[in-house]
Amino acid sequence: MTVRKGMSLQRPALDRRPGLALYAAVEEAVEALIKERRLAPGDALPAEQELQTLFGVSRATVRQALGQLERRRIVERHQGRGTFLAIPTMELSLPQLTGFSEQVRARGMRPTSRLAEYRAVNRSRDRDAHFFPANTPLVRITRVRCANDIPIGILIAYLPQEIVERAGFTEASLRADPSLSLYRQLEAAGVRIRWAEEYLRARTADRAEARFLGVKAGTPVMDVLRLTRYDSDRLMEVVRTVLLGDRYTFIAYLERHPAAAGLGGLVTHAREEEVARR
Repeated sequence: MTVRKGMSLQRPALDRRPGLALYAAVEEAVEALIKERRLAPGDALPAEQELQTLFGVSRATVRQALGQLERRRIVERHQGRGTFLAIPTMELSLPQLTGFSEQVRARGMRPTSRLAEYRAVNRSRDRDAHFFPANTPLVRITRVRCANDIPIGILIAYLPQEIVERAGFTEASLRADPSLSLYRQLEAAGVRIRWAEEYLRARTADRAEARFLGVKAGTPVMDVLRLTRYDSDRLMEVVRTVLLGDRYTFIAYLERHPAAAGLGGLVTHAREEEVARR
């Protein structure tokens, strides 16, 4: 963990609007300070005494504000070491079928996204498009997914034009709100999302992925391929998500069926080989 130095400490004005507790005003001011200083996950915040002087409040008020930020998973406090900007971590329990925004909110964090690309699919270079029939008009959408404004993954989605239209998932709507949830939009339109299959593979980030995620090329990532079905088992989306390896934990609940154990393993292996070939 690092401490960034050389930054001036000019006293900011606290928001004293009616009904806002003093500790809540300090909480908001610390969040603004984090953004102003462009602190990265793991960076140290100013010490409690420094914050006390900076905001002109008591130590108890500072501690209450930091406690709120800790409960919101924005900071981590370590006795004897200080307060640090939290490194977002996610847990995904399988076989629950949830979208990114739902996963982040379930962890008490704020989901945000940055739209990196929205274009028609070029089948000659978009390999994951080949899961769909050849004559299916497709759109490719790339978003950098963040928790509390900190990048934790890249999501590349291939969607049929029909799904784009039913969900209102146009380029204009995503430019206006990059965090728009596909699943919520579809369910609001009466689409029944049924089930999905996922394939997880550990690898390292290439240069483009590393640039999006703010890490070095070669950083360990988890590559997750999801094929989601809707209505009468029609293919709704193909999504490849590249997740930072130290910020995601997958939890699978397993049940043994001895009679089918051998066959299940063979079927799974064959399906994985088919996906790898594509």
